[in-house]
Amino acid sequence: MIKSTGLDIVEISRIEKNIESHGDRFIDKILSTREKELYSKRVDKKQYLAGRFAAKEAVIKALGVYLKDKPMLPEIEIVNSETGQPELCLAEKYIPQLNNAVCFISISHEKSVAAAMAIFSEE
Repeated sequence: MIKSTGLDIVEISRIEKNIESHGDRFIDKILSTREKELYSKRVDKKQYLAGRFAAKEAVIKALGVYLKDKPMLPEIEIVNSETGQPELCLAEKYIPQLNNAVCFISISHEKSVAAAMAIFSEE
């Protein structure tokens, strides 16, 4: 049963401007250590970062049903499964509050925007 959803959309140019203005400080506020390693190897850096930012914002919106305190963006890790599906790896301290919920994430990119949806489901 679906318990909560979150949706976010971001202009890629906004992310690009923040990277230009703030560099690594901006990236450090968004990505986990593992995500930064993946980011450094990407050719499509601004699209990747915009997609991850949108996904994390969507997750935060959906987590409102479960958590009183919002996690920081680096505590929300989005990595791809072996089949390429985005998967949530949330900081361990939040896991007990999720009631064994499962999160499904979808990320989409167009020329100027990235969008993401997060759905939390419980049996």
